[in-house]
Amino acid sequence: MQGTEPELLANEIANGDAQLIFWPVINHGNPSVYASVSMECAGQQDLKAAWDMHGALFNNLSALYSADLEFYIGLANNIGLDQDQFVACYGDQATVDHIMTLDGIRRERGITGQPIFDIAGEGFIIGAQPYEVFAEAIAYVKTLE
Repeated sequence: MQGTEPELLANEIANGDAQLIFWPVINHGNPSVYASVSMECAGQQDLKAAWDMHGALFNNLSALYSADLEFYIGLANNIGLDQDQFVACYGDQATVDHIMTLDGIRRERGITGQPIFDIAGEGFIIGAQPYEVFAEAIAYVKTLE
């Protein structure tokens, strides 16, 4: 997706034909929870910061399995977040509950892996795909409107 994302952002998302919505996937135990909470807390400060955190997490995948709060605070500081606000959000059980609720909904819909892309409730694109696959699916959904 990271190779396809810039084209989607510049085209279908920029012109309003599509939305890019992150949905947490808790498939790797606590590291998935902590990473998702970190992205949620970044997004509560600024939507762009959520995507910056997403990128920082992907750039540090190997560190996530042993990461502690200080690691996530470091990422938050690196992307310019307010540290106190980030720490308060990260430590708030309501944030974890929200992430787990979203993950439960995902599982109820039968989504068990990633990446997976819901195309307006009409079907899924599974796995990283070339831009053309997304553009074609989005164009098809527009014909249904």
